[in-house]
Amino acid sequence: MEGVNSNFQSFLSITENRSRILAVILAMVHDFDIAEDLFQETVLEILKSEDRFDPTRSFAIWSCGIAKNVVRQYWRRQKQAPASGITDMIADLALISAEGDDDLWRHERLALRRCFQKLPERMQKLLILRYGHNFKGQELAESAAFRIGSIRTTLSRLRRQLRQCIKARTGQDG
Repeated sequence: MEGVNSNFQSFLSITENRSRILAVILAMVHDFDIAEDLFQETVLEILKSEDRFDPTRSFAIWSCGIAKNVVRQYWRRQKQAPASGITDMIADLALISAEGDDDLWRHERLALRRCFQKLPERMQKLLILRYGHNFKGQELAESAAFRIGSIRTTLSRLRRQLRQCIKARTGQDG
């Protein structure tokens, strides 16, 4: 029965840290579909390795480290490596953010949800198609009913608007 309880605790920890783990993977592979697949592989590796987890350490940091290794294994299987060391640096930055304050992380996620809901429906659809379904280029423009030339600028403005809204809701400076 203890093994079942241990698996359940790991599952809860994975669920609580899903966004952080996925952020590290996504920072490395830049593709939502691949990131989701690699997240599933990461979950399996976490469950296989849970006996090696030191409960005095941060689960988020440990699990994000496993995620980075899963991505590296993926790159070896695909016989591809990132074009430069920038991908690892971005993953490290995502990992540093994973070390952050859990309360702040939850507040930011809640703020993001509320800020997103305040956007016009057309802009919500654009963000969902781009970041939720990984649509790009002409497919994104047609599905979201935008001109292809305005997509990049519109997404940039939306990201900036969301960042500002999140900062205002969480009381962050900068």
